Amino acid sequence: MRVAILESIVMPAGHEVEFDRILINELNRQGHEPVLFVPENFPFKVDYGVDIVYLEGGEVVTYAGASKWKKPFLSILRERRRRSWFTSAAQKIKEHKIDALIIPTGTYRYIKALLDTPLKDSEASVHVIFHGIGKGEMDRFIKQAHRANAYKNLYFDVISLRDDMLRPDLPRVRKILPPVFLPSSELSGEQQNITVQSAVSEQGLERVNSSESKTTNDAANQSVNKPIKLGFFGQFRKEKNIERFIDAFVSLNYDDSVQLVVQGATVKPEDGELFESIIKQYSKYSNIQFIHASLIGKDWDRALLSVDALLLPYGAERYRYHWAAMLFTAIGFQKPVLISPEINPEVLEQYSIGEVLNLDDVHSIGQGISQFVENLQHNKEKYKQGLIHANEDYSHRALIQSIVNV
Repeated sequence: MRVAILESIVMPAGHEVEFDRILINELNRQGHEPVLFVPENFPFKVDYGVDIVYLEGGEVVTYAGASKWKKPFLSILRERRRRSWFTSAAQKIKEHKIDALIIPTGTYRYIKALLDTPLKDSEASVHVIFHGIGKGEMDRFIKQAHRANAYKNLYFDVISLRDDMLRPDLPRVRKILPPVFLPSSELSGEQQNITVQSAVSEQGLERVNSSESKTTNDAANQSVNKPIKLGFFGQFRKEKNIERFIDAFVSLNYDDSVQLVVQGATVKPEDGELFESIIKQYSKYSNIQFIHASLIGKDWDRALLSVDALLLPYGAERYRYHWAAMLFTAIGFQKPVLISPEINPEVLEQYSIGEVLNLDDVHSIGQGISQFVENLQHNKEKYKQGLIHANEDYSHRALIQSIVNV
């Protein structure tokens, strides 16, 4: 199939960029032909290596750096341009013989816009991807989905671990499972067969000769002496509870044998200022490293692969309704997690990939960190099988097949 991906969101880094990469590389891997539809002068952050088709209707509208007085105007402008992009996409589908169109990040507003344009009558299937539906958004989503129900080629695919958006009378509202995020070398279509590698590794340990055993023991001794590195990564926002977590980490009085890496990509000026103040506040601790930057591609991979486990101490309720991209990054990168009970609890209920963190106070957070570090030091294997099984179930192949097979 010739599959177009209509992207109109610009981010400095993060999972919007990586999600597009997943779609493009897995479509290629399965023998499809991906094409990018983007507004004119779209500022690409990475080269996806596919054909690009530019849509009429104006450039991308971004809120970055905009004052609160300007944002309402920008919101209206964005809605107008979205309708123009969708109208242009309807024509480009015909010109470029597109079989399916994927809009990789949508809200109920996208359905409203779509229904105002010729795209609703497209002969190609149109798939709007929703990355979860929030508690306060469900009624509006269902209302718009009912309005769109008459158009047989419109599909609303909700990436979720929940099923509260499904309705018997809305057959084209579909639940699809989240995908893992993998290191970029694997995203090129060389997704690791983790199960096979694990089996080979385990068999190999039984067959080593005495000289190999000595080498293995030397490596094991080095591994024991390596510091345990805990990592906090991704978009930084105040709601992510990082200050309380750092306070708890500091209270445990670890030396350099247990280290904390805190990376934050900031979009809003106020978030950037807060992150800089946090860096200054904890600058005297040699076992805490801060990275205030957007990491993309190999830089992102190296940073994640340099740590032993990932931290997700976010406490906002909305994480129960939206899949947490960092959790699925942890799974794809084979990293155990220390995680808030609000974040996709269904995952840890099914897979032993980490521990749930009690966020009641600094003391309870400290206890959770201490127990998790002890597990990483002495019983890391307990998480290995859970990560293997989770990778199998949340594969890229399953994601693409769930979307394009209609």
